[in-house]
Amino acid sequence: MDDAMRDTFARQGYVVVPNVLNQQQLDDLNQVYDQHILKREETLSQAGDVQKRRNIGERDKQMTTDRHGNTYMGRRLWSKAYMDLIDNETMLPIVQEILSDPEWGHAPTHMPEELRPLFRLDHDNIHYKPGRKPTDAPDVGGALHGGPSSWHITCVYELNTVEPGDGGFGCVPGTHKPENHNKLLNIDGDWKRNWCDTEWTSQLPNWDDDVPVHRVEAKAGDCILFTEKLTHGTIPWAGSGERRTLFYKYVPFGMHHGDVAYDTNDPELTERQKRILEFSPCWFNEPREDKDYSGNPALTELHSLARVESDPSVLLPGMSRPRIRLTDETKAMLSAG
Repeated sequence: MDDAMRDTFARQGYVVVPNVLNQQQLDDLNQVYDQHILKREETLSQAGDVQKRRNIGERDKQMTTDRHGNTYMGRRLWSKAYMDLIDNETMLPIVQEILSDPEWGHAPTHMPEELRPLFRLDHDNIHYKPGRKPTDAPDVGGALHGGPSSWHITCVYELNTVEPGDGGFGCVPGTHKPENHNKLLNIDGDWKRNWCDTEWTSQLPNWDDDVPVHRVEAKAGDCILFTEKLTHGTIPWAGSGERRTLFYKYVPFGMHHGDVAYDTNDPELTERQKRILEFSPCWFNEPREDKDYSGNPALTELHSLARVESDPSVLLPGMSRPRIRLTDETKAMLSAG
């Protein structure tokens, strides 16, 4: 990142990085996308579900054993073009800089320096909306979510241009900082649902002007980079063209969020991509309680320097330290020394 990008990201909690994907990359990604959308449309048309199409989650899965000896069912990405987004040459150094420097509030400060450059693709989402027609049913969009204690960041790749007024990704800039997030919490009413004015939704009349909503536009090939500390959501889709958006969500070494297992033995992956997909051999926060790691003890082993809290003294002005997810038993053990 250059200084201007750092300033924008620090102030807003997001930044649009232009022209990350060239036309050949877009063509390759969209060609594969077309194949899966066709299958998806056939399924949804039989179910009578047209406007609720949003997340395409079906993936091939393979039993995989990583280099740490963990064995699990791992999902595969659709094609080599989708794999190459894991470590996109433009976004890779930006992601690494933000996740490796504790001043941004993602990596805990007690993480050893040699581990800070390491990070993981925790999970990815593929969103789709058909072009809007006058006869379509109302679209209510999505609720606001995210908060200052989060530790992961997201690369949002637009495969089609998002024009003014189309909808899609929206956010409340600055709310990655507790001072601004608290202004949202002080708004009376369901601000998570009633946060933007569209044909089908309305913003609360008492919305705080100090926390404006941004409707983020982007051209095909642009990447919207945002911290999940930022309060964000989906604005109802009003565009005449399709919404085609890819979300690649990364976490620092030893941290969890969605915690999706990937097949790291896919022969099309490069060695660097495999390292970014694989689970950490030890952790600074504990795995999700809804996942079963009983057969893979390395997936639950805490790093010897794990702590209950992260030192806030290194943070950039206004930033919050990451929330470290630990069970009460582990907290008691760590607090006891």
